[in-house]
Amino acid sequence: MMAVGEDGYIEWTRKIITTSRKLQAELRKIDAIKVLGHPEVSVVAIGSDTFAIYRLWNALNDRGYNLNMLQFPSSFHICVTQHWTQEGAVERLISIIKECVMEIMKDPKKEVDGVAALYGAAQAIPDRSLVKEVTDGFLEACYSTSSMPLDNGYLAPAKT
Repeated sequence: MMAVGEDGYIEWTRKIITTSRKLQAELRKIDAIKVLGHPEVSVVAIGSDTFAIYRLWNALNDRGYNLNMLQFPSSFHICVTQHWTQEGAVERLISIIKECVMEIMKDPKKEVDGVAALYGAAQAIPDRSLVKEVTDGFLEACYSTSSMPLDNGYLAPAKT
């Protein structure tokens, strides 16, 4: 707020909310997808009862969009930020979503693949504590300090 002041902050907020409402309205016009709930501000979640929504996430990811997947229900969200208020940005996204949905609807029952398939499969595990264990193990491996890098870039066990 120091950089733009109160008036600038209010203007950014107005643009973000206006853009979010435009995005929601246009998404609601696309058959086979739905906006989840009634977003008040800037986060718009998208799902589908017709096809595996993570297929749309994959298609958008392949086109360079970095969106966040969600579970319960399967969905993903778009966080409308100052970027999306730039002229043409949200219109391009809507156009690409329409293209992707048209392609997906050629075979709506096709299974999801790639990273999204792993994420989607995790919500099918009935014992949620298993997900926590796997997540904990993954994070432990990512942030482990028990290995030291070698000159060739691979990790070797630390000397004890």
